[in-house]
Amino acid sequence: MREHLANERTLLAWVRTGIGLVSVGFVVERAGAPAFGTPGGRETVLASGVFGLALVVLGCLALVVGAVQFFRNRRMIMAGVFAPKSAPYIVVVAGSLLLAVSFIVYTALSR
Repeated sequence: MREHLANERTLLAWVRTGIGLVSVGFVVERAGAPAFGTPGGRETVLASGVFGLALVVLGCLALVVGAVQFFRNRRMIMAGVFAPKSAPYIVVVAGSLLLAVSFIVYTALSR
């Protein structure tokens, strides 16, 4: 019973993270990140759209990874065997780091 409840809590954490990323992506897309030295215009819309879309895609990826891991872990718990895999988590972490570094570089160059 404890393993199933822990698996469910982990799924809910993935859902919370995915929804948070998607929400921030919508905010960034709508807010309009400043473009390289321009006060507004097409470049601003393009930059905020790219970063917003990237956050939404990363959030959707987190939701899919969480669901896949939940069902995989559920099957293993029911079978009495558990072999953790880190590859799905590394994909989400690497995507998050890549997006964060891209945003930091973009922000530094736009000042």
